[in-house]
Amino acid sequence: MRSIYLVVIGFFVGIGSAVLMAQRGDVPFPDAVTADPAHYSVSFENELVRILRVSYRAGDKSIMHRHPASVPAGALGCGDGNVHLPENIASDADFVIIEFKGRDKFRN
Repeated sequence: MRSIYLVVIGFFVGIGSAVLMAQRGDVPFPDAVTADPAHYSVSFENELVRILRVSYRAGDKSIMHRHPASVPAGALGCGDGNVHLPENIASDADFVIIEFKGRDKFRN
């Protein structure tokens, strides 16, 4: 359970460092599933959300990729889109990320 918290903390640290890059309209990085299908898979998708299953073994490194506005399961609140290059420096971790589609049109 502790490893999940470490991965979630790492996820949000990545958001903080890359949020400005992801908000640019010309970000050249692919989405997580396209860039790294070994760690990210789509469990569900509709016109509002895409739910990703994420699985990192201890020591796994990913590929630079982007996420739209999202929330990891178990987290309080949500974050804006981000670009990051994750690495699991803790033990095995499996979690879910809920990515929001067209978040701006649902803010009203």
